[in-house]
Amino acid sequence: MNVLTISGITKHYGAITALKNVSFSVPEGSVYGILGPNGSGKTTLLGIVTDALRPSAGTYKFFDGSKPVNEIRKDMGVLLETPNFYPYLSAYQNLDIVAKIKGCDTAEIPDVLKKVNLFYRQRSSFKTYSLGMKQRLGIAATLLGNPKIVILDEPTNGLDPEGISEIRQLIKQLAKEGKTVILASHLLDEVEKVCTHVAILKKGELLTAGDISGALSKEEQTPTTVPKSKEKAMIEVVAGDLENLAGVLKTLTGVLDITVDEDVITIVHYTDELTPQQVNKHCFDNGIVLNRLIAKNKNLESKFLELTK
Repeated sequence: MNVLTISGITKHYGAITALKNVSFSVPEGSVYGILGPNGSGKTTLLGIVTDALRPSAGTYKFFDGSKPVNEIRKDMGVLLETPNFYPYLSAYQNLDIVAKIKGCDTAEIPDVLKKVNLFYRQRSSFKTYSLGMKQRLGIAATLLGNPKIVILDEPTNGLDPEGISEIRQLIKQLAKEGKTVILASHLLDEVEKVCTHVAILKKGELLTAGDISGALSKEEQTPTTVPKSKEKAMIEVVAGDLENLAGVLKTLTGVLDITVDEDVITIVHYTDELTPQQVNKHCFDNGIVLNRLIAKNKNLESKFLELTK
């Protein structure tokens, strides 16, 4: 059964089209990632399906559509923006207020705090929390009432690696409990580690959707099958001088594309035309000692880069 079915959703803001004829379905029990760069329409889409925004065209329904959204909302936990709580109240006190607003049993509060690993700080005021702790408290608030559907917008935004790992494990645990998790994110590697299904948006248009393995195996439509020798893969490299490293890599035969993201350079290449050993030797021969070299097979990130160019 599909928890959510989106059919031809379009949203206009004046002359700007935020979403254009978007359609896909979210299976029950899945962890569904909605991916795309800033401005791709992710948050707008979540706003529509949570009834915070109205679409310009198209429809959506939860389950078989027999229940109105206001009733479905009782089975939904939603975190669309940075969580806002009373700064001088404790985590427990803030959740007590949320529980009363939602009509939930306050006896649930200790359990949801344990799930997000904040039980030991339940008496601390919100203002003393780190960004990651504030985000986890926001997720705890969404879990009050034991919702069947959890919707999260950029749940790991601004978190350090430890915080990202904690949220990842929490999402996996929610899925094990039978909940359907729908999340929007631009952190492709993290989504690949936690999602069972994915939809990729670019400038409001849906580029691909389906289960992770299916989405990753889809290629651009061509008359014939792409030979294995022309399959693409990636190699990540790091060195002290990225500018010099990028210049050297451009002279390496077999490099199709180079992207620089903060302190990491990603090389896109055909699998049969370049190896990590060749990259390492080429850099060393040109006076560069690599701090890191990681070979990656075709994954969500490489597919995303292909689709959104």
